[in-house]
Amino acid sequence: MADEDCQNIDSLEVLTPYYKSINIKLMKCGGLTPALEMIKRARKLNYKIMIGCMTESTVGISAGCLLTGLADFVDLDGANLISNDYATGNFVENGKIILSEKHGLGIDLK
Repeated sequence: MADEDCQNIDSLEVLTPYYKSINIKLMKCGGLTPALEMIKRARKLNYKIMIGCMTESTVGISAGCLLTGLADFVDLDGANLISNDYATGNFVENGKIILSEKHGLGIDLK
């Protein structure tokens, strides 16, 4: 799975000889819109898709959770790894994506 090699839509075609799947991290690709563009292009290139994260707050994780229906794999535990998270929202609990009932990204600042 391409991880650090795959940071934007331009890298997808170059990586096809080397990888069958890609890890899209919103913090690295530029956010939701570039991630959606990457997913669309990656599907045309027959990649499997993972939505991943770095160690980041619930704000970033909440955005990633919104894309999980378009992915084959998900790794969004980054907010679980920090003790000073400043938001609540969408999250992963025991392997399940739990979506907030709030509008937009579903976040609230603490």
